Amino acid sequence: MRKFSFPSCRTLIKEIIFLLFLSCSTLNNIYAAPTIKEGVIIRDAEIESILKEIIRPIFKVAGLNPNLINLYIVSSPDVNAAASLENSIFINTGLITKAEHVSEVIGVLAHETGHIALGHIVRLHDSLKQASLIAMASMALGAVAAIAGAGPEALMGGFYAGQSMAMGALTHYTRGQEASADQAAIRYLNQLNWSTDGLVSFMKQLARQEYRSLDRQNAYMRTHPLSSDRVNMLENSIKKTGRQSKYIPSTLEKRFQRLKLKIIAYTTPPRTLLKSYPLHDQSNESQYIRSIAYYRDAKLKQSINQLSPLIKATPKDPFLHELKGQIYFEMGRILPSLKSFEKAISLRPQDVLIQIPYVQASLESKNPPLKSLLKRVFFILKSESKNPFAWKMLAIIYGRLGKKGMMALALAEKELTLSNSERALRQAKRALSLTNSKLVKLRANDIILMMESAEES
Repeated sequence: MRKFSFPSCRTLIKEIIFLLFLSCSTLNNIYAAPTIKEGVIIRDAEIESILKEIIRPIFKVAGLNPNLINLYIVSSPDVNAAASLENSIFINTGLITKAEHVSEVIGVLAHETGHIALGHIVRLHDSLKQASLIAMASMALGAVAAIAGAGPEALMGGFYAGQSMAMGALTHYTRGQEASADQAAIRYLNQLNWSTDGLVSFMKQLARQEYRSLDRQNAYMRTHPLSSDRVNMLENSIKKTGRQSKYIPSTLEKRFQRLKLKIIAYTTPPRTLLKSYPLHDQSNESQYIRSIAYYRDAKLKQSINQLSPLIKATPKDPFLHELKGQIYFEMGRILPSLKSFEKAISLRPQDVLIQIPYVQASLESKNPPLKSLLKRVFFILKSESKNPFAWKMLAIIYGRLGKKGMMALALAEKELTLSNSERALRQAKRALSLTNSKLVKLRANDIILMMESAEES
């Protein structure tokens, strides 16, 4: 009988996020626009770029490394957010879509950053031991939602272990910790000369729910103890600083409103969207919503027709080109798809979540530039090392180049991200038999040793 050990508390969050991944199907599938299910992690270049643009300066003034942010967008209508280990912040789509202005989301992110910077997460060590048992018992295979990307399998795999684990058991703070996180948030925003109005308005909304029954309270209330007294303390602290009249950069507000539109467009039934945004409304917002609604409804030509005027008006918007590339890809029009992806990449060359669908589309072309694509996949894997689809693309490229040993090793890496121990072991042994490369053999032996040690422990 094999013995199974639970992960350490420090690695628990990584285990939760990466232990179970969506299995990949064949690369040449044409993906329909994804249906965003509740509880999944959403990966999207535009959404992540906006939220990171907000949180990076907050991390910096908090004394945290902005390059170590782990930001996860959870598809859920609940207004909630949570800080966790490894500089991780979870934020529900419900919090984003229900926020009137970006200042409210900024206030919440500053507050959660306060929990991390003040060491509140580390103090959850004992509760994490209990949570690890819950996690291992309740984990179930989930899915990642790739908004305006190359389909759910083109990005990182996902998990669905239940929000009670990620945002419940791991994030129950004391009122003292909440108050100190509030104070930290005020300091961070003042240092940035950003308004604290959003933090106050968000907390006031929560305070109005204080005396509701638990089943009617906001999800954030259940994990972040709040009282009207605390809101008063917050307001008094802000008044003492004399900084409450500061503003939020207008560019952030504009980008945030588009972020909201995008999430609403991908989480609302297409027919509902088309009724709410009829064709006679030619505003940019309505055209954008309709382009996504038609895309999700598999009416791809109509989607392109709505999108093209927006691209003409804002030709330097990389995310509109990315969306157009994906629509063309799903129409089977590979060359126009590649041109759109190339334009998006030229505008955001460091964004790996745009590089991924480009590589996918390139591999569908007649004569893909394999060596060039190989470099792109290596670039992707530098920041997406737990992405099973990236490893799969690498295996396909090596296979087409005739490098079978390296192909097998890439497949072994892919199976590792999916926690398929037996398959990883099999592919690693296969790699040993198919190559003379010392580097390939070294890594293959590492994987074999890792898998065999895991079986014995």
